[in-house]
Amino acid sequence: MHYSHHHHGHLVFQATWAAIAVASILVVTKTFAWWVSGSLTIQASLLDSFSDFFSSMINFFAVRYSRKPADDNYRFGHGKAEALAGFVQSILIIASTAWIVWHAWQHHEMIQNITHHSLALWVMIFSTVLTVGLVLFQVYTIKHTNSIAVKADFLHYQADILSNIAAIVALMALSWFGIGWIDTAFGVGIALFLLVGSWSILKQSSNILMDKELTAPMRQDILKSIQSHPKVIEAHDLRTRSTGHQDFIQVHVTLDPTLSLKDAHIISDEVEADLKKSYPSSEILIHLDPLGYTSPLPEMIES
Repeated sequence: MHYSHHHHGHLVFQATWAAIAVASILVVTKTFAWWVSGSLTIQASLLDSFSDFFSSMINFFAVRYSRKPADDNYRFGHGKAEALAGFVQSILIIASTAWIVWHAWQHHEMIQNITHHSLALWVMIFSTVLTVGLVLFQVYTIKHTNSIAVKADFLHYQADILSNIAAIVALMALSWFGIGWIDTAFGVGIALFLLVGSWSILKQSSNILMDKELTAPMRQDILKSIQSHPKVIEAHDLRTRSTGHQDFIQVHVTLDPTLSLKDAHIISDEVEADLKKSYPSSEILIHLDPLGYTSPLPEMIES
């Protein structure tokens, strides 16, 4: 099923609003759970939710800005705002994990004195159920929009689910079996999981900010689509990049030099229309070259 660009934007906005609402509730409930229990795992999970909240706020404003149409100052649009938000999120996660590990090191020889196990346990169960609901909505949004901002949030809340489960297990282990060290171990484990997730976000965001080419299979598919046109002799000098929700394709197409300008323009439109079928959100720029023509541009520059 295909959705309009307007519907995509509306769906992404809903996802960012939902993330902010859920993160706010999680911060409040986990703060209470940590305050009554003193669990390091819950503290780590709380810090994760704080990171989620600020990241979701950044995402909300980045998504609104990135969906603005191109203008005189930003002729290629504002789509990279989402990638910039993802880059900032990854830095926040790395800072959070460093703090968690440092805090765990300071307390690794201390015996955990966790209290009110039952109350804290129910708070964490509630947090897990709420987060699962959000993640399911994010999966639906990503499937229909491919938004990098929602993908980044999705990674955050995946980690939040795992941190909630880890906190629940730690509370049960201490309450039922008196195993105190597992709380510290899970706290560090959550931090390491967040570090892995932050690397994924950092890499994806950096690729977009640095205008990395689309994948090799996509580039081959683009060239194959262009060269399938019966009037196209050759396609070359393909350049591609992406802003996350929009791809940019630039390519040179060689045609018969005896064609009229009108016929060449019609062929260019047909090639673009074919590409749009596979890449509907892309912006395509086609440069037409007559067969056997050599540009005098280098000689003109030298003179």
